[in-house]
Amino acid sequence: MIAIKNLYKQFGNKEILSGIDLTIEKGEKVVIIGSSGSGKSTLLRCINQLEKPSSGEVWFEGRLLTQADPYLHEELIKVSKTFKKMKAEGGADEELVEEIRKNKMLKPKQEGKEFRKLLRSFTENNRLSIDSARQKIGMCFQHFNLFNNLTVIENLILAPVELKLASKEEALKQAEELLQRIGLYDKKDEYPNRLSGGQKQRIAIIRSLCMNPDVMLFDEPTSALDPEMVGEVLELMKELAAGGMTMVVVTHEMGFAKEIATRVVFMDSGRILEEGTPDAVFNHPENPRTKEFLSKVL
Repeated sequence: MIAIKNLYKQFGNKEILSGIDLTIEKGEKVVIIGSSGSGKSTLLRCINQLEKPSSGEVWFEGRLLTQADPYLHEELIKVSKTFKKMKAEGGADEELVEEIRKNKMLKPKQEGKEFRKLLRSFTENNRLSIDSARQKIGMCFQHFNLFNNLTVIENLILAPVELKLASKEEALKQAEELLQRIGLYDKKDEYPNRLSGGQKQRIAIIRSLCMNPDVMLFDEPTSALDPEMVGEVLELMKELAAGGMTMVVVTHEMGFAKEIATRVVFMDSGRILEEGTPDAVFNHPENPRTKEFLSKVL
């Protein structure tokens, strides 16, 4: 469903993501853990294209969300002027391609019209527009991002109606059903400033569900909540997981990760250092940094 290939992200001279490779299959619940500043949230934001990767690719349901990265495609490298020049000087194709990749030797503006045309064509032929992608990829943030000048029900129906995914009547029906499901139907005409933090976050989650997404991304959804409100949000997320929703969750809630994850990913300094089942990662970690992190948080 989601394929992340050799993803890098830099802010200025600081590298935040350093060659991330990760595949998420339909129905999986992937929980990403790690210390603050390890790149977890940036990775989520790159999936949903709220941040543009510096290089690498993100694919969703077989379609490209980013620009094509020529270093990931041998056929693109081989039409470059750099490759042709090196080939004329001698050497095996595989060795030359690897050298170009390793040393980041391509300069698109200097690689010739054929290279640029194929690169542009590859991107256009495989691209899914980000607007289309965001209709299928729901995201819940640390902070609720509800519109304070709209009531709860108005917050819920705004996107599907404006994007013409549903009529107002259809959107109202779905929103009311979701509010019933989480026990907040009586709050439908309230404004967000009249709700508790836990209520706001649950509303934010079902606002994403009103778009009928194929996958949900959660970026530390309980970190801004008072401790007594955490449980009600985690219960809703557990319900979504039990219902088969594909989920990618960045969280510090280790108990939650153990309970719902089909796979746990540990990140540190912009890299994935370890991944596996909850039992493997939590009870039998192999990487020393994973062991150090878990010894402090468990």
